[in-house]
This record gives sequence, structure tokens and C-alpha cells, in this order.
Amino acid sequence: MRSSDLPKQARRAASARHGGVPDRQFVAALARGLEILGCFSETRPSLNVTEIAHLLGIPQPSVWRLCHTLIKLGYLTADAGDRLRPALAVLRLGYMVLSDLTTAELAKPYLQDLADRYFAASGIAVCEDRGMRLLMRCEGGSELVLNLQTGSRVSLATSSLGWGYLADLSPEEREAALGDSDAARRSWKAAEPAFLEACEGYRQHGFIINAGVFHPGYNTAAVPVRDGDGRTAFVINCGGEASLLPMSVLEGEVGPRLKDLARMLEGVAERKP
Repeated sequence: MRSSDLPKQARRAASARHGGVPDRQFVAALARGLEILGCFSETRPSLNVTEIAHLLGIPQPSVWRLCHTLIKLGYLTADAGDRLRPALAVLRLGYMVLSDLTTAELAKPYLQDLADRYFAASGIAVCEDRGMRLLMRCEGGSELVLNLQTGSRVSLATSSLGWGYLADLSPEEREAALGDSDAARRSWKAAEPAFLEACEGYRQHGFIINAGVFHPGYNTAAVPVRDGDGRTAFVINCGGEASLLPMSVLEGEVGPRLKDLARMLEGVAERKP
């Protein structure tokens, strides 16, 4: 697919109807503004209004008004020849994404070492849409690992990564993070007693252990990674067969290793404004 095809395809996808009914929550003007930012690339570092209008297939006056707004907000800048380029505000948004990837990449060799050493699986995740999204997944040599990969999403209430996130929240923050859907409440009602019991260990040791609660014979430990404001930015974990990761190994080796890794990662996990 050619990169020049992407803005038009994005516009067609954005205007799609859901079940034959227009999406009344969709803001077309915002979508067009974002499409303009998406027109710029490594091969198209600068564009004029005419070129953008051609790429998007929308009238040139409309493009100019949108670009004028993006310039005022600091997302575009114009040079002396009226060619437009992405400005600092776009770089700031990109940095937020890159900082997450940098943290995951930094964690990878340490997480892989844990996975290899204990014939386990390890990962780093962020909280997203009332769940945990894996940014990185590393596996050792064991045949018994959960069917997860980089990009997989797991539940807050019923996963080791979710418990690592929830353990660092106040009860009020925990309720807000879990949401109020019926499915979420049912899952949490079943999981809460075991979670609160595991939190006793978290307060004592700094890591939370899930010993076969959701997957019999599969034990995990997890630790939150905080940003500069003390909020949980990421969660790292390591889990595997209970025969290879009994409580003694989780408490005496894996948990402390995860905690040391979390403290190291906190130096790069700070969210930038």
C-alpha cells in the first residue's frame, strides 16, 4: 500500500456507519484535522495547502481553515514559502508514545532473562480502557505459558498485570479504574477476596503474587512501575508453572528481581507534559 493512499483510506473508514446508523459522537472536523497531520511523513516532511487538499480530496478553503487552526494551536508551522511542517506540539505527542516504547525496550533484556532463567513468561503492560495492554512479552522454554503476546489485552480484575496495577491504588481509585459495568462487577466480586489477601503480601514485600487463583498450576508475581508523580505508569510481571515457580521462588527470587527492575525503570517512566 502506498503511503499517499492512507489519508483517503482513513477518511473513508472514519466516515463509516455503524450498523447503518451514523455515529453521532464522531466529530468530522477533528478527524479532518488529524488527517492533515497524517499527511506528513518522512517522504513528505513539508506540504502546501494545495497538496494537502489533493491528498485528502477536500476543498482547499476547508484545508486552509483547518491548517490555520493547527498553526494557532502549535501543531503546524509555516515557512517563508507557505509550506507547512509539523511543529513542536506534534513532537510532544510523539514523545509520549516513544517514551513508552523506550521503557519497554529497556525492560526487554531483563524480562527475557527472567523468562529464560525460570522457564517462565514475563511482560510489561499499561492500563488502557479498563484493561492491561501488553507492550512487551517475553517467553522462556516452558511449554506451559498463557496464550498471550505483545499487544494482547487482559482484564484488570482477573490478571496478574491487572492486580499489579490495582494494588497501587486507593480503594476509591480502584473502583473507578474497574468501571461499573455488570461484567466488571461480577469479575471483581469473584476476584476481590483473593486480591485483598494478596495485597497483604504486596504491602509487606512490594510485589503482588497470584498463586493459581485464575489458572490452577500457574503462579505469577507483578510489580507496578511508577512515574515521577508516583502514579503507576506500567506493570511488569513474571509467571509460569507452579512446579517451577513455587511461592518460595516467587517470594525469594522472582518478586525481588521484578522490584529491582521496576525501580530502575522508574527513572525513564516519567510522563512528560
